[in-house]
Amino acid sequence: MSDWVSIFLGVIALGSLTQMAVLVLLFLESRKAVRRLDALQLRVEKDLRPALEGLARISRNLAEVSDLAVLEARRVDVAVADVIDQFQELTREVRSTFVRPLGPLVDILAFVKGVQRGIQVYRQLGGHDARERGFHRPYAEEDEHLFI
Repeated sequence: MSDWVSIFLGVIALGSLTQMAVLVLLFLESRKAVRRLDALQLRVEKDLRPALEGLARISRNLAEVSDLAVLEARRVDVAVADVIDQFQELTREVRSTFVRPLGPLVDILAFVKGVQRGIQVYRQLGGHDARERGFHRPYAEEDEHLFI
């Protein structure tokens, strides 16, 4: 039995040595990987940091421009509103100065235009002279079919 024990102990020792060798190789490869990752991290920081800083600066500038644009839009809005108010006030003053005093004159001109148009229509329809000369068209006879 002692032979079997020695064989098993030898196999256990060989397994332990193999496991230790694998762990040492794993440790060495992980150190290489850590070094590569550190180098990659340094390169990325070196290459990307200026770009990220540039993007941060651009975003700050855009925020400032946006704020300035909002302020200018408010100023323009206030200026346009002021111009509109002044125009409305001017319109009210023009109405009160010119239109109200001319109101009766406008009414008289409208009445005169109405009379002129009435005379023109009367002449187109034949008028008083056309009846005396026998040129009167009997509109009543022409329109009888229109009435039910």
